[in-house]
Amino acid sequence: MPKQLAWSYSTLTNFETCPYQYYRLKVKKDVKEAPSQAMQDGIRQHEALEHRVAKGRPLPPDMKQWEPMCRKLVDSPLDVRCETPIALTPDLKRTEYFAKDVWLRAKIDVEVVVSPTHMRFIDYKTGKRKKDSQQLMLFAAVGFAIYPDVDTIDTAFYWLPDKAVDKERFTRERDEAFIWGEFEPRVIAMEEARKNETFPCKPSGLCRGWCPVKDCEHWEPKK
Repeated sequence: MPKQLAWSYSTLTNFETCPYQYYRLKVKKDVKEAPSQAMQDGIRQHEALEHRVAKGRPLPPDMKQWEPMCRKLVDSPLDVRCETPIALTPDLKRTEYFAKDVWLRAKIDVEVVVSPTHMRFIDYKTGKRKKDSQQLMLFAAVGFAIYPDVDTIDTAFYWLPDKAVDKERFTRERDEAFIWGEFEPRVIAMEEARKNETFPCKPSGLCRGWCPVKDCEHWEPKK
């Protein structure tokens, strides 16, 4: 088996959705997932928003509806940072994004330094709106790991299609240990699957033509 891969929130949820798909895409790597139009649109939108906030470039005409949101960040007197790559070692120390000792990778679309002890993390969402406190929790835990003086982190999803916002606040004293306790058994399960080379198929709605692993026994074409 290859060496342990660094995990991210997306790879963890990929494994939990279907261990076999995770194996083929991330471990064996004999199947590639072709980017859908939605994925390509999401990449383009993220890049345009980053360039608008960080570099002052105008938004493309089809994204002008997000100018008020960008303007608030651009005009903020606070320290606003875009597309921050974060990598942690197994003992939760910061390391280089592609270092050999990396264990967890995350990327924050927007960081706002409210004060030396207070941060705000924003994640742009381009898909259908849905609650996902788990991802916001992980953002906060990562923030507490790399900013030892910060004791409060406000997290938010900015749902671009709906122009809606979902927010959650986390504090180091109340939440940090709890969050890692929530994720630890899930990551251990993924690591054990790699160690034991056990990646069972987990049928779901993705099997109906949405999964790129077309030689799986559960795969069937879209109707």
